[in-house]
Amino acid sequence: MIISFPNLGNAWPAFKAIFDVLGFEVILPDPTNREAVKIGVKNSPEFVCFPFKTTLGDFVNSIKKGADTLVMAIDCGPCRFGFYHAVQERILHDLGYKDVKVIPLDQADLLDFSWFKLFVKMTGIKNPISYWKAVKAAKYFVKKAKYIEDIERCEGKIRAYEVHGGDTTRVVRDLLVKLDEAKTDEKLRSFRQVIAEGFRTIKVDPTRRPLRVAISGEIHVTLESYVNLDIRRRLGELGCEVHQNLSLFDWVAHKFHLNFHRKWLEHLAHPYLPMDIGGEAVWVIGEYIDRAKKGFDGFVHTYPFTCMPEIVARTIISNHLQKQLDLPIIFFSLDEQAASEGFRTRCEAFCDLMRGRRSAKDQKVLSNSVAMESKLSSDPYLNGGIQTAADIHAAIESIIQLKK
Repeated sequence: MIISFPNLGNAWPAFKAIFDVLGFEVILPDPTNREAVKIGVKNSPEFVCFPFKTTLGDFVNSIKKGADTLVMAIDCGPCRFGFYHAVQERILHDLGYKDVKVIPLDQADLLDFSWFKLFVKMTGIKNPISYWKAVKAAKYFVKKAKYIEDIERCEGKIRAYEVHGGDTTRVVRDLLVKLDEAKTDEKLRSFRQVIAEGFRTIKVDPTRRPLRVAISGEIHVTLESYVNLDIRRRLGELGCEVHQNLSLFDWVAHKFHLNFHRKWLEHLAHPYLPMDIGGEAVWVIGEYIDRAKKGFDGFVHTYPFTCMPEIVARTIISNHLQKQLDLPIIFFSLDEQAASEGFRTRCEAFCDLMRGRRSAKDQKVLSNSVAMESKLSSDPYLNGGIQTAADIHAAIESIIQLKK
């Protein structure tokens, strides 16, 4: 059995850890690219959402590299995501890959432990060793998912300060490889230090005052850099601190009913959307309200073209919340027709808008009274509370909760 799975941004070390521990050979698909998208678009129903097409293209790529068993997460509820695995398996059989099997990994409620039963079943035997392997696989998956979240949060923080363009991207790529190579408890326990050391190598300019921008939306589009045209990197290079709560670990914690931040977002969104309609709609609304109250400069909402839950969230934000909270927001509805140049132009225009608004606020504060000038220097919204390179690295270490 040769295992593979579709791309989901930087999450591949966590997924790979599961099957490494279970003792399977793992083949990683190539990073999602234009060829994979073409294959997915050609063989998918026209109306289906974009993640279906890209993951189908990833599957074909993995099969051509030798994979015979594909693992696809499924969910329940109104979203079409729950049907992906069955429809994709049938399409792959129609394409001639009749010996390929798609295994559904049910993550509707992780507390029912169907995933654990699947892991044990995949080992082919039922004895204490198989149960131990399943537990270890789950432990390594969760730990690596958390470290990936830490890496991404540090990336969003520090890229706006980097002196040499591309340093942050290089560090993130190297850290993901090192995380994949960390296959013992001892190495995983010390990996926070590895993350901190990696980001300390980046030369930063602490005099910059980056914009604070939050990103939210449908999970696959938001996490997969090729699908969202690498929006996190683009915004960082345009001088934005990128804050993104959505991650693989965030989703897993939610499915274990341990994500209290998401419960808070549901509480904020309840007056506008009192039920889960699929996708990330409820949490996008809650996130928008939360970020507006925290004084962010802007908000980015990314989602697949035709994704009805996200369109509902967009409508509520556009027609009601934006008028009340006055937080600038830009929407990106993405599919195979998305163009890089038009996307870049919209990002640049959005950053210019946010800078104009910040300058107007600064002038208003300065013109009110001389007393407010002293307050300006200590306002974390206006200067990020960062004065030196050491302060930036201290902020990075606080993100990963590095123990002294």
